[in-house]
Amino acid sequence: MTSGEEDGMALRTRLGTAAIIAQLRKLILLGELVPGEALRQEELSQRLGVSRVPIREAFLVLANQGLLVHRPNQGFVVAKRTAFELNQLHTLHTLLETELNSSIHWPGASALEHLRSLNAEMEVKDDDGDVIGFIDLNHEFHRSVWSLSPHNLVITEVERIWTLSDAYFVSNYGSSERRRHAVEQHAQIIDALAAKDMSLFQKVSAEHRDDTRGGADDALAHARP
Repeated sequence: MTSGEEDGMALRTRLGTAAIIAQLRKLILLGELVPGEALRQEELSQRLGVSRVPIREAFLVLANQGLLVHRPNQGFVVAKRTAFELNQLHTLHTLLETELNSSIHWPGASALEHLRSLNAEMEVKDDDGDVIGFIDLNHEFHRSVWSLSPHNLVITEVERIWTLSDAYFVSNYGSSERRRHAVEQHAQIIDALAAKDMSLFQKVSAEHRDDTRGGADDALAHARP
């Protein structure tokens, strides 16, 4: 096998693993793989029609993202969600995002238009009932806001916390009413940025963050036996 063929095979493997990660993430977030459920590589490889090697690689990535937990003699299980952990994530998110917000450079017309475009796409995902697509666009919206700050290390950390929060936020955005409310709050954030009003920007960002956490709290409470 030539080096070019080896590079091509490696690329196909990476693309395949990325697709498997996306599929497993969707199954977890939508509750088709439930918290506490042990995952079997052989069963999932048959279900997804792939070999066990990329399944194992996907497990490692999802464990790093907090969606799976590895237990000795048991393997990988879907992480359980607790109010105590949600409270910690919210505290970290509040501290980091507030710091980022205080350091942003005001966006120009093209950056504001990009945010409006993302928010419009989120409306479409809401209409289609595409919860995972909505959450992915929500990530992109907030990443675009954070990128206005020069604090790259803080951005990296808040993105890590955000990924760990995915399993909680999906419960919040399962409701179309809550998705629409998030879009409305994003519009308020954009307006505050356009007005270059730091006090208003911090206020509406905090309200959006707290509302998201409140929705996750409600979902956890209803999920308890």
